[in-house]
Amino acid sequence: MRTCHKWMLTAVGLVVAVGMALSWPGPRYDTKLVDDRLRSLETPYRTVKAVQYLDGGSVGMEIVDRTGKKEQFAIPAHLGETNRYVRVFVGALHDRKAGAVEIAQPEHTKRMLFCILRDAPYRTPYEDACLMELRRYPADILRVLYHKLARHYEVRETTN
Repeated sequence: MRTCHKWMLTAVGLVVAVGMALSWPGPRYDTKLVDDRLRSLETPYRTVKAVQYLDGGSVGMEIVDRTGKKEQFAIPAHLGETNRYVRVFVGALHDRKAGAVEIAQPEHTKRMLFCILRDAPYRTPYEDACLMELRRYPADILRVLYHKLARHYEVRETTN
């Protein structure tokens, strides 16, 4: 009888933990402190794309607003750096590409970018991985774990 109660308590605890992880609130940001180029984009966005580079995990985001205006942002995380995902660049998908300009006070811009990516309606498994790397929220980690278990990251060979 005691074993049954332990299993029930474990199951209830697991359900509560998953529920809390999935309802974890997003980061808060002040729109007055967000970079003007991001703030000027009009919602709803046509597309939100994110890519991750193999330089240590840098993330690039491209947002196209409802009028067709496009902006690119880069959040670097180079190998050997201790302050990963701290800086934000605007004007390119990678901080070392032409046109990339560093934002002076990036924190609120970065948080808004996280929320835009989180709320994108048709994220790919790779964009979910970008979001997990950037935020490290329990729901993001569970989503990426699901993609790994479902083998969404495996390359499939096609025959012609």
